[in-house]
Amino acid sequence: MSDTANPPSLASTDDFDARLKRTDEDRWLATRYAPREGRERLVALYLLNQELHRTLHTSEAMLGKIRLQWWRETVGQIAGPGPVRRHDLAEELARITRMRPDLIAPVNALIDRFDDILDDHLHAGGHQPGGDHETRHLAVEGAMMKLAGLALDPAASPQHLAALAAVGEARIAVAADLADAGSRWTAATKAARQVPSVLWPALLHLSLPGEGATPFQRRWRMFRASLSRKL
Repeated sequence: MSDTANPPSLASTDDFDARLKRTDEDRWLATRYAPREGRERLVALYLLNQELHRTLHTSEAMLGKIRLQWWRETVGQIAGPGPVRRHDLAEELARITRMRPDLIAPVNALIDRFDDILDDHLHAGGHQPGGDHETRHLAVEGAMMKLAGLALDPAASPQHLAALAAVGEARIAVAADLADAGSRWTAATKAARQVPSVLWPALLHLSLPGEGATPFQRRWRMFRASLSRKL
């Protein structure tokens, strides 16, 4: 990929919006509840999260780490005064962080959490269910939830960001069938009810039922959760 000081725009905000709708409709639906600028930030950050997740599924862990380093360097360019790589998502991330440089540090924290998982893959020969490795997977989701909260409200309190992270981690624990998943989910969703409405677009994708629900049922479930603040 080539660098250029003034690259033409490679994709529009509508293109990114359509990409998220195609690849993760649950999160896309949730972003409809955010104001325009917050929605655009969420869309770009969720697409970055997808790119980072792909590093966990390379044929070799070292290849994943190389891809992760590419994104680490790209975020460094975005945060600096020089040109940014000519890459559509990199350009969009530069645009959404131009007025929100406070998002750079939590983006780097998210990358670090993925790096922790890849370190395990490198030394253990792949995914190891349970134990510390599973905790690192939960930490990735927690970091993403905090980042989403900050994208919606730069003044979000540490307490509310921690509540967002706890819900995301609990959902991963449920998916992994961890022993304490039920109690985690109960405690996290109870705490989430204290999270202000401005942050709820970061949570609403977790309110949806599983496979088989109709589009109307999914939209109604999310609308109801947005009103009741109950997942």
